[in-house]
Amino acid sequence: MSGSANSPRRQLTPIGRAVWGVAALVAVTALLTGCGGDDGDDEASVETPSTTATADPATDEDPEGEVTEAETGAAAPGEPDEAPAEDTETIEQPGTVPSEDSRSERNAGGTLTFGTYGAPPSLNPGIGDPAFGSIYQWAYDPLVILQPDGTFAPNLAVEFGYTDDKNTRYELTLREGVKFSDGTSLDAEAVKTHLDYVRSQPTSLAQVLVRVADIKVTGPLSLEIELSESDPGLTFAFAQAFGVGNIISPAAIGSPETLDLGTAGAGPYMLVPDESVPFDTYTLIPNPHYWNPARVHWDQVVLRVIPNSSSMIEAIRAGQVQAAHGDATTMAAAAEAGITVLSAPQNMVGLNLMDRAGTVSAPLGDVRVRRALNHAVDREAIAAALFGDSGLALSQYALEGHKGYDPALDEVNRYDPGLAHQLLDEAGYGDGLTIPVLDVNLLGLNTMVQAVAGQLAEAGVTLDITTVPDASTYFVGMISGEHPVAAIGYGLVNMQTLHAGFVNAMGPFNPFGAVDEELDSLYAEYFATTGDSSDVEQRVNARLVHQAWALPVVGAPLSWYLAEGLTGIEATTGNASIPTLVDIRPA
Repeated sequence: MSGSANSPRRQLTPIGRAVWGVAALVAVTALLTGCGGDDGDDEASVETPSTTATADPATDEDPEGEVTEAETGAAAPGEPDEAPAEDTETIEQPGTVPSEDSRSERNAGGTLTFGTYGAPPSLNPGIGDPAFGSIYQWAYDPLVILQPDGTFAPNLAVEFGYTDDKNTRYELTLREGVKFSDGTSLDAEAVKTHLDYVRSQPTSLAQVLVRVADIKVTGPLSLEIELSESDPGLTFAFAQAFGVGNIISPAAIGSPETLDLGTAGAGPYMLVPDESVPFDTYTLIPNPHYWNPARVHWDQVVLRVIPNSSSMIEAIRAGQVQAAHGDATTMAAAAEAGITVLSAPQNMVGLNLMDRAGTVSAPLGDVRVRRALNHAVDREAIAAALFGDSGLALSQYALEGHKGYDPALDEVNRYDPGLAHQLLDEAGYGDGLTIPVLDVNLLGLNTMVQAVAGQLAEAGVTLDITTVPDASTYFVGMISGEHPVAAIGYGLVNMQTLHAGFVNAMGPFNPFGAVDEELDSLYAEYFATTGDSSDVEQRVNARLVHQAWALPVVGAPLSWYLAEGLTGIEATTGNASIPTLVDIRPA
């Protein structure tokens, strides 16, 4: 293993690392404070263009039933029998409010007020981050939907998947008759324009598409994506949990400033700019061109930014908010207040042992020291203290239910203070050592670090903690190369998303550029695997565990709150605890 290495993949600039890193911690913070999964059974459930996916949650009447449009050619439940006639004469600007006469027939009523802990600087999903998906989702339909059972279902795309045996060629067939809220048609050229636009941005979304070499329009509603290297993760990227598939109207992409406080998607709602205040309140009304009116459940959706988690619960109890982001630290209080709590573990929270070559902190260059740190921490005790649930303890790099999860690996990093002392003695640190740690006073991460520090002290390890006040300062410090260890929260979905920001030598959570040849070999095998990838994902997980790449402590949950009388969504490990929020409806 070495501390740094060049890679054939595109290098991230320092700005690019910071942008990606800040976005990533926002998502983590979302987990801990409500602001911001599983393996979507990638290729086992992803259908190639010659095969039909098996469920379509975008149809409202029978979300668990069979897809009727793709299989039989008939309209799916809730869709019009025929695609609406194309209207190319009237192209409305993003955010334009249609007249009452122009609004589609729909089964909707009343106002839903949804509470969120934060909002992005711009409502443009092409330059945004998955952490703000709860805002983008209302106006932008994804290409596919990641379902609660971990399989993918059609949405804007009715057929999708790889058509070769190396995950290097991917094809999409789009739904007929779909329009954006500005009246333009969603066709193959529009999707290509969107994907090329996303690829050109310095964002985490662009990094997910870094292996895309070319996008070809092969028909009015069909595209072929060629990859420079094997990559099994496109279908997950196109689903609601990540958001690359939140297709933007090409007319708006031509004037992206209109998307700062405006929307131009193919989702069920559209923003009313005159009734919206950035970072405070966003008002949306039904999209008159939406392809599935039966999925529009409200006459109006209001998104309210409420940064304080206790205030969020009070707003729900007072009837001011009907649904909201949850908060892992207030889930019990919400349940006691009669609020429906939906949650599933989603994030690895712990210490990132970044200096794996010992560049700044020599002891960390010895795997025995990194293993000792893992054995010195009682994860169950910390999970019980911080979240009231010892079952959230995490000592590997996949969550139960993920393909990469292996219960046998829990034993490898078991709590064993005696073994921790033995390993430190063998490494020459029996008399103790001090390790600098970067921490952030951000809604729970600092509390976790203090808990870990107390337990490591019993093994003779002192954490010299530098605590910074905010996420921006944290990320500047983390990517500086000055801190060998940092607090971390990282969303676990599959081994591909773990590689993107955490294992990859250019990833923001690997600022020292650590490289492990065996990991690289395993990942090459994983990226080229079609069909079931469970075995190779478990071997990747095992390598990370045995190398003590980090010190995982808790698999913390991401949660959502619903007031009494609402239903329609599920948060599971299978859908990365990110449901399709537009399905919230009266019970």
